[in-house]
Amino acid sequence: MDRSGAPLAVWNVIRWLCPSRYEVCVATGPADDPAQDLAEEVAASGLPVFRVPALRREVDAIRDVAALCHLARIIGRGRYDLVHCHRSKAGFLGRIAARLYGVRGVVYTPHGNVLEGYFGPAATWLFARLEGLAASLTDRIVSLTQREIAQYVAEGIGWPGQHVSIPNGIDVDAFARGRGDRAAARREMGVAPDAFLVASVGRLVPVKGHVHLIDALPEVLRRRPDAAVLIVGDGPLRRDLEDRARSLNVADRVRLLGHREDVARVLGAADLFALPSLNEGLGLALVEAMSMGLATVASRVGGVPEVVLDGETGLLSPPGDSGALAGAILRLMEDAGERTRMGAAGRERARAHFSIERTVRETERLYEELLR
Repeated sequence: MDRSGAPLAVWNVIRWLCPSRYEVCVATGPADDPAQDLAEEVAASGLPVFRVPALRREVDAIRDVAALCHLARIIGRGRYDLVHCHRSKAGFLGRIAARLYGVRGVVYTPHGNVLEGYFGPAATWLFARLEGLAASLTDRIVSLTQREIAQYVAEGIGWPGQHVSIPNGIDVDAFARGRGDRAAARREMGVAPDAFLVASVGRLVPVKGHVHLIDALPEVLRRRPDAAVLIVGDGPLRRDLEDRARSLNVADRVRLLGHREDVARVLGAADLFALPSLNEGLGLALVEAMSMGLATVASRVGGVPEVVLDGETGLLSPPGDSGALAGAILRLMEDAGERTRMGAAGRERARAHFSIERTVRETERLYEELLR
């Protein structure tokens, strides 16, 4: 259970569920990085946590069967009224295990559309067929956006009435309170007080598109030599991104900060937020940035257009187009008034549409519907 977008979103909901109505247990596979295992925090809260060592991202027939058997034992012993499965692998195996033991309500949240931007055509076709098969075991499929629902239905994954859209949410006000002192944060990160700072948050993996943000930087620097980019997150591409920055002679203007617990403090030091993803279910990092009053520049992919309203709360650009990304950054860099206006509109949109209160309210409504 990595300390990343989807697991954190699930943990947010669990913490806000009505404790007098729901008794929650968590079953999870190992974290990719043991040092960032969110399950430790979940267990420390007092909730029962069942570790399933064989439950991993990679496809492995023997290990996957072992994970299925382990999940089935957990569900069989627990006699649960409802099982809510998250992400593809746990979602597929968990739904089979839940149906084997006649669970009353079975819910699945993919946490983003992996039918584009992740696999090649053959693997995507196979994945869609497996998702379609698993949909027959599911009472409700929870998507993050309406666009995701439309794509799943078009691929034959479930029927329209089986799907519901519940966006992930955050505690907007609590997150914003983590801002801290802007000047002190900049000093700690080695950024000049008057530099124009672009922040990005996400795992360092290909689909997050950080290389395109680095590729956009030389054009930005030609107009604003003191500009800098901060990237929060860790992953297998760290060395490649460092090499890319060096090859473009912008290494001194790029900071790869790794995993940070104080994301709000980092964002509070920034002037603009960028999310150059090649695919994105919702982009919870966008909601976090908007809650801080930051204007955003993001790729027009997945559910992002349902979060960032182009020209109102930020600017959208084609995925993988570093030139267009640079142009969007420069436009907001050079127009402080527009940047401020978009930031304020984004803050209000985050509060109105992506609050944890709304997410939990809609989740509880779904659970109650299935448990009647």
